[in-house]
Amino acid sequence: LAQNLLRSTAMELPWLVSVTCLAWLGVNLQGCGGGGGSSSIETPCSESMQRGQCSRCMCKASGSRCTSPIACVACRAPYVFSPLNETNETGALGFRHGLCAIGCPEVTKPAMPRNALELNGQEWPMACFNGTEVQRFFIIGDWGGILSGSEPLTFKNRPQVVEPIDSHAQSYVARKMAQVADEKRPKFVINVGDNFYPGGISSPGTCNAETDETDPAGEIIFSNIFEKVYKGPGLSVEWWGVLGNHDYGGYHYNVHWDQNIFYTWHSPESRWLTPALFWKRRAQFRNFSADFFFVDTNKVDTYQTPDVDPEHNICSRSHNQPPQPLGCNGTSITNPDTCWKFFDDLWKEQKTWLAKQLKSSSAEWQIIVTHYPPYFEPCRSDAWTSYLADYGVDFYISGHTHLQNASSFEGTPFVISGGGGGITSEILPTTSGEDDGYGFMDVVISHDAMTVTRYSHGGVDNQTIVRGVTSVAPRKAKVTQVVV
Repeated sequence: LAQNLLRSTAMELPWLVSVTCLAWLGVNLQGCGGGGGSSSIETPCSESMQRGQCSRCMCKASGSRCTSPIACVACRAPYVFSPLNETNETGALGFRHGLCAIGCPEVTKPAMPRNALELNGQEWPMACFNGTEVQRFFIIGDWGGILSGSEPLTFKNRPQVVEPIDSHAQSYVARKMAQVADEKRPKFVINVGDNFYPGGISSPGTCNAETDETDPAGEIIFSNIFEKVYKGPGLSVEWWGVLGNHDYGGYHYNVHWDQNIFYTWHSPESRWLTPALFWKRRAQFRNFSADFFFVDTNKVDTYQTPDVDPEHNICSRSHNQPPQPLGCNGTSITNPDTCWKFFDDLWKEQKTWLAKQLKSSSAEWQIIVTHYPPYFEPCRSDAWTSYLADYGVDFYISGHTHLQNASSFEGTPFVISGGGGGITSEILPTTSGEDDGYGFMDVVISHDAMTVTRYSHGGVDNQTIVRGVTSVAPRKAKVTQVVV
């Protein structure tokens, strides 16, 4: 039946040449018994068309039987109907049909807070992209190397190195990222943290959540490790992000991590966007939306006490001793013990916040962005084993592990994009670029599908190498409430 309909429709509408084209035009085939004369009837919209905001659909029919593709004829508010035929003619279907679209309101950037913690849990004004072009964003993490001469150098964290890749990994990834971005034109970049290796900005004792500005220490680092490295027309977009454990200092909790927050207001045109330790933003596209939840999971690297694993513990007692300053102005942190409590309280606050936000989200997509992959404790047991499935989280974006990978956890696809090149990868790279040690990711997003493409660093010959492609489909929530 479908083949007969396609043949007859193709004769009548030669531009409908494939099922893919039908889906792109917002129509799909459906037969429904009956007979009689030819007319137009109202018929249920498919699930895909409903996700594209269609509220009414029609088809040509013989009696009660659809004899043409089903088409969208009306949209849910605030979306508006956009006819496919700009002359508003009915065309071969005999009625006006089209897609749904939304208008983009003007957005005012919130004022810079007096304290870096002030906007925790707040929703940043909506980003809106209502063009008809393919919508996409990039992902990168663990990218900021050591300030040295004309370009940052990769922080060495393993004895065996592959030169020149391991010394200049950030530059290789940035070069390839700029080239792909120039062609693909992402709308924004998702940054999963560990922005500045090995120990964040400045030195222990410089933490000041009430700095209320980007100071000279922050200016130098951001200029040389970020602004001068990630350049080109395709990367002149916002970077939405979180902090990683090295941004807090690695095993020093009171370096100048507040600068990661305040740089958001460095200038009116600043592309850096990390307004809080945890926050939310909606990306509104032409006929769908995605809610991004930015979560601080650095509780992982505070362990049970400040005395456990001192070489990886953010609150490490052995690395935070007098005469070094032990506090962080503008926070509750005064010593290693209160540091541990700060991150414990931060995680507890976020759990409650995130459960509420996920439950109330009306977007077509729910996406979590955080530094640690979902299998790290205590966040795994505290939240991810229940939240991802119960709330139907569609996609989980992370870094921390220094490589590029795609997998699934509790039914939710997740990626690790920890190969930005700020630190040596956990697997040996190759000079050809045929490896998953360093790279970035490109996500194409539509109302009913995402496609994640993993790009390599490109090697010494600057090749464009795709290491893998992952498809992401929408998930449905299992329950309406989670006890937290």
